[in-house]
Amino acid sequence: MRRRLIGAVAVLASAGLVPAAAGAQEAEAPATGASEVVLPTGETVGILDDGTLEFPEGTAFTVATDADGGRAAVPLDAVDEIASGAYETSDFNVDSPGAGFEASSEIEPNVTVTGEWRDGSAPDTFAVSWTRVGAAQGGGLEFFEGGTAELGLEPGFYHLVVMMYKGPEENVADVVSAIQEVRVGEHPVEVLVDGAKAKRLGFDLEREAEAESVLLDVFSRRSGKEVDSGAWLGLAAWPGGDMYAVPNGRLAKAQDAGYVLRQGLASPEGTANPYSYDLFRHGSGGFRGDLTPPVADAHLARIDADFQTLGAEGVLTRQDLSDHADFPAWMYTRTGEVALPSSRTEFFTADPRIEWEHRSYFPFDGPSSPWDLVHHRSGVLEPGAVYDMSWNNAPLSVGIDNNGQSWPPAAFVRWDELESVYFGPWMFSSSTGGEGIQSEYLPGKITLASGGEVLAQNTEIGLGVGIADVPAGELTLTATADRNAAWTPLGTRSDAAWTFDYDPAGNPVLPVSVVEFAASGVVNGAAEGGTVQDVELEFAQQPGADDQDCAAMTFEVSFDDGATWTAVPIDRDGDTATAQLALPDTAAFVSVRFTAADEQGNTVAHETIRSYAVA
Repeated sequence: MRRRLIGAVAVLASAGLVPAAAGAQEAEAPATGASEVVLPTGETVGILDDGTLEFPEGTAFTVATDADGGRAAVPLDAVDEIASGAYETSDFNVDSPGAGFEASSEIEPNVTVTGEWRDGSAPDTFAVSWTRVGAAQGGGLEFFEGGTAELGLEPGFYHLVVMMYKGPEENVADVVSAIQEVRVGEHPVEVLVDGAKAKRLGFDLEREAEAESVLLDVFSRRSGKEVDSGAWLGLAAWPGGDMYAVPNGRLAKAQDAGYVLRQGLASPEGTANPYSYDLFRHGSGGFRGDLTPPVADAHLARIDADFQTLGAEGVLTRQDLSDHADFPAWMYTRTGEVALPSSRTEFFTADPRIEWEHRSYFPFDGPSSPWDLVHHRSGVLEPGAVYDMSWNNAPLSVGIDNNGQSWPPAAFVRWDELESVYFGPWMFSSSTGGEGIQSEYLPGKITLASGGEVLAQNTEIGLGVGIADVPAGELTLTATADRNAAWTPLGTRSDAAWTFDYDPAGNPVLPVSVVEFAASGVVNGAAEGGTVQDVELEFAQQPGADDQDCAAMTFEVSFDDGATWTAVPIDRDGDTATAQLALPDTAAFVSVRFTAADEQGNTVAHETIRSYAVA
């Protein structure tokens, strides 16, 4: 997935992965994971590892970028306070708090923009961002009370990007968007954004579906410029109100002006065979053509999703990331909650330029509390194709493969452009079905050592160290984590230790591995007692590392939460092995322990208590 580097640097700096200066890294490096910004209105906005934003449940936000790519995230129920002067827009800059988002200019107001709602009344509030046509010059985000905005602009040709709101105090505001083309000369200019001409913006579906989320980008930037200081406004809302847009005539060819609509919808509550939609549409030339086009199920990609439990009934919140080659996603859309266990038919826009990532999460208390993110990645989906996807696949074990997400690019990686080395094992992950489980804000202990000397430690799983502080030669990374999760009795503790050779000039993807583990008969986190399981083991290197052959592998099992361990004979053939595991009737859980080594002498040892249950 493509990400703007400025966003990556901001995220990693907040995660302690970018040293302030060469050699200035402290011995104890902060954890990775989502950073967070507390807005002056009290809401907490999370910035995840991949640069996407995470807003509190049940909220609605408008978002804009400044000339440097910083994002202002403003709750809709606070826009009137900014418009009245109680806050500055810069107070809501989540990438560089307090920076950017200057007023349009020091020129006396010479452009008056009047907004009228669909019924002719004044909107409660509206936001304006502007850009000079054909130039890397822009301004805003600015909020204005009522139906009048005043801007001071130099003579020239401009695009105004506008969003008008009704009912923002409800966090489910109706929105009218527009792109207006304006020529500013020596005399004052008056512009009318006529909501009476607005058309419904959305999708015309074959099935009844209720909105769960909406992401709307409205923009005007220089043609051919991916990152520019043009005009851009975004809306993120759960579930979102009604969306409208004012159709426009032909706009200047020097500008790439248009919109991107991402929307998640789900079948009405109580539907016998539940379904969902996650849809993407790009409109060019502003708001032109059919703004609510028909969408046929047969033209979409379909995923038949099976949602298992991890040993406890509950709910998952489903989200997806639709990353377009020309329009990188800045947030996940959500398609509602699903019960565990259950199944659902999920439909997606199929486009060769869109890569899909899928994510679910268990209930959590906020961006800084521990929670599990379950990842899958479909990539490009084909129109009319049908895929199967199983969620929450036990057994659980330690993982290093970023199944389902493309950020960070590896669990153990040297990041040359950011002058950092990053270590981030997944301590309670699945190793089957192309699934990864990442525990954010997982408390524990992670330590990097060289020759018996501790180089860095952290009390959350995730560690960033400056390149200058990591010597060449053999390194040892140890990690241990305990947890007591409300959503699963599984994965109560994991320990892992890696020894590996580190070459500062070699492959940036480090030569580490795990033993991936799959066992037959595990359903909803449990296998039947008194049965014999077929077990498959695989020496799994971190994707992208230099290829090495497995030289040794062991497997042990415990039925008393690690108090005693029994070696399990394995039949190894190169990097894979098989085994037979007899489950006693009296056991409640199965814990697993592995060791492995490659031919270059890099080793791993890891264990997970309560990898899966015995029913």
